[in-house]
Amino acid sequence: MIEKVTYFDVEYANSQNMSICQIGISCENFITGDPYHPERDIYINPEDNFDIICVKTHNITYEQVKDKQTFPIVWKDIEKYFTNSIVIGHNVATSDLNALVKTLKRYNIDIPEMYYICTLDLARKYVPSYEVENYSLTTLCTYFNVDIGCEHNAFDDCCACADLFKAIVDKYSIDINTIEVKKFNYSQTNEFARFISNPEARKAVSEFYGIIRGFSMDNQVTSDEFEYIKNWQAKFSEYSKQPEISAVVSVLNKIIYDGKITLDEITELQHLIKSYLDIVSTSPITLATQILDGILRGITLDGKISETECKNLRQWLYDNIYLSNHFPFNKTIKAVEKILEDSVVTKEESVYLNEIINKMLDPIDHLKEQVNSVEGKHVCLSGDFEYGKKSDVADYIISKGGIIDPNLKKTTNILMIGKYESKLYSNGTYGSKVKKAIEFNERGSNIKIVKESDFFSSIK
Repeated sequence: MIEKVTYFDVEYANSQNMSICQIGISCENFITGDPYHPERDIYINPEDNFDIICVKTHNITYEQVKDKQTFPIVWKDIEKYFTNSIVIGHNVATSDLNALVKTLKRYNIDIPEMYYICTLDLARKYVPSYEVENYSLTTLCTYFNVDIGCEHNAFDDCCACADLFKAIVDKYSIDINTIEVKKFNYSQTNEFARFISNPEARKAVSEFYGIIRGFSMDNQVTSDEFEYIKNWQAKFSEYSKQPEISAVVSVLNKIIYDGKITLDEITELQHLIKSYLDIVSTSPITLATQILDGILRGITLDGKISETECKNLRQWLYDNIYLSNHFPFNKTIKAVEKILEDSVVTKEESVYLNEIINKMLDPIDHLKEQVNSVEGKHVCLSGDFEYGKKSDVADYIISKGGIIDPNLKKTTNILMIGKYESKLYSNGTYGSKVKKAIEFNERGSNIKIVKESDFFSSIK
């Protein structure tokens, strides 16, 4: 029986989601409304840097919290709020509990068992999609006439979430003891993390996470998107004995069994994969870039991009602002912000953005240039070559007066891409050298990107 409930929301200093700077928390007996513990609006010194985009979101700065208590001291005071309680929040598992656990791990503090109810999941189950623009906390509070106070203030959001939960329960006459209470099981992901060492498998899973994240950005799953998920499951089911893939395939088997997939199931799948990816040992930039690549593929699958998709893509970009200056982040956010200047996405703008994204997803074909001579040019090689070993290609270029750059530099003249695409490319169809070349060029370099087949055909 649900009795003790804790409404919970956090704001964090940066996009790594492990440096909490504000906590809003309230704990009560749901039946009687009597408080178990006082409401708390707590500002915290996160002992970490602040991202500009996070500051713009919640307006909390380092100067405001530099003299506040640190998290370990605060935790001693609020741990009791989570004991024998059901935590309730909006997107609480992916965002707030995830941030809490990361912060606990950061300070080497024991993680308690936690159970939760997500108002986002609850709203998607009961509120018809045609009645709301989206399922954000702000939109739902407006729909249920709930005062949200100051948006992105942890305490105001916490209180708004409490009122929203009660409004949903009341409007749809829900017996709260029939609401599914989920266990927040972070420890299981540690087992997965030990196995997700295969870069190819890790890349496949992270891009798939991005793709289904892209699918859900318009709050619906189309038949084409369902077919894509089925095909992904079929493609990777043969690898289901590999621990990197097995957990995802297992969940997919259950989800597609009835021949359809719901937003709730997409959310469940996203949460499962994201929990794994949050703790894999890889570069955060590489992981986030792979996810962005997947998101872009997901929203362009049907050849059009809706206003809702565009706005949700912008929010994801804002939430991951630390990708600034990393291709394709800058080009994407520039295009999206230009289109959303008037908050409307026309048919022409949808087509334009779709074309821009497709060019970014396959930059080699769109950026390749013809080079007829390498004499006196600095050349860097990437990928596997039809001509022979990379050393053979290097010898040939040297024989033609070229100079080999083992690593890509700002002063490199030519980046030559081998014919055979590497399955280990960090970013979809292109590798880190292509990514770096594009970034260098955006800062004033002039590196020509050349495909092996084009180069040797021109020589012949």
